[in-house]
Amino acid sequence: MSVVEEAQAALPERALLAQDKARVLREALPWITRWADRTVVVKVGGSVGQGETTSRMEAAFAADVALLRSVGLHVVVVHGGGPQISHLADRLGLRSEFVDGRRVTDHAMLEAVRYVLLGQVNPRLVGLISRAGAAAVGIAGTDGQLVTAQPADRELGYVGEVARVDPRVLCSLLDDGVVPVVATVARGPDGQDYNINADTVAAALASALRADKLIYLSNVAGLYDAFGSRDRSLLSEVHVADLRAMLDTGQIVTGMVPKITGCIDALEQGVGQAHLLDGRVEHALLLEIFTDAGVGTMILPSPEAAATPAERAT
Repeated sequence: MSVVEEAQAALPERALLAQDKARVLREALPWITRWADRTVVVKVGGSVGQGETTSRMEAAFAADVALLRSVGLHVVVVHGGGPQISHLADRLGLRSEFVDGRRVTDHAMLEAVRYVLLGQVNPRLVGLISRAGAAAVGIAGTDGQLVTAQPADRELGYVGEVARVDPRVLCSLLDDGVVPVVATVARGPDGQDYNINADTVAAALASALRADKLIYLSNVAGLYDAFGSRDRSLLSEVHVADLRAMLDTGQIVTGMVPKITGCIDALEQGVGQAHLLDGRVEHALLLEIFTDAGVGTMILPSPEAAATPAERAT
């Protein structure tokens, strides 16, 4: 045994654990340096961390967001609230009906959506991120004309699409070192409020900000090849052209369609990368951004469109 090996073997367990942490920091440092001052839009779904694990996973997510802000990243959080809306609707005796993954929203359901997103989920996330050490402010698409909506389909009721984004309120908050936490209720030119899919809003905000990353956290590990078969395998990296082919051949299941179309739209509008991550994995954000291996599925522009003058960091 060499002198180095003898010294290593003599270390107490506490020192060995500290040594592991030092290795993690050494691996993370180049990534921290690379991503400082860059903008990341993170969409977190309402179904991440179900049951008794919800509080722990929400707290871990908030701590990760606070850490990203503390090392210089500009972070925008966009949230959903589907399970919570369905739960409230059941309590109120409202029927939950979906068409192509979108919730049919009459006046009563819109009030339930507003109550959950603006009165429950948004302030809870703001409080968690603030307690984790980062300044956070809750806003909605209706604030500062952040998101202007247009009706999606008359049969869906008060369900909207993104007509326009004015990111000035986000830019102001980010310049002040604040984490904006965005609820996806938006207003149309007629003054009517609309419920908009949070995946769609996250992509639109990332595009307007020219974000470096768009990250979707959900309850799946990422994008799979041969999804639904025994031979399925997790795709660690795909390009926009691959996603278009998968959409054309029906390989993308309904619930993933808004995320995939959001990734395509964002990357074609200048966003550097998009990621599909498993929000049930503790510290998935940090693993993706600050480690060599990453997790989930990374989506890149098609090779012929990927090059930019600045050659965005990977």
